[in-house]
Amino acid sequence: MSEISIGIDISKDHLDVHILPDGVATQFPNTTLGFRALARHLAGHHVARLVYEPTGPYHAGFERAMASRLPLVKSLPPRKRG
Repeated sequence: MSEISIGIDISKDHLDVHILPDGVATQFPNTTLGFRALARHLAGHHVARLVYEPTGPYHAGFERAMASRLPLVKSLPPRKRG
């Protein structure tokens, strides 16, 4: 089984999940039930990393729910200069 990387775009209402290298995209609610559904969806995959950008308060529940389940990588946006 090969390792996969997951990118997640987190908004107030949804988690837009992109599995690489397959290019499969799915969406889950940004709720406790959505976090559980995501974990079930990824069961059986060897997830190397789950990359997400913290977005205001909207990532906090996701981060708490998934931290013990999957290898999380928080990617901070670049700072504007000048």
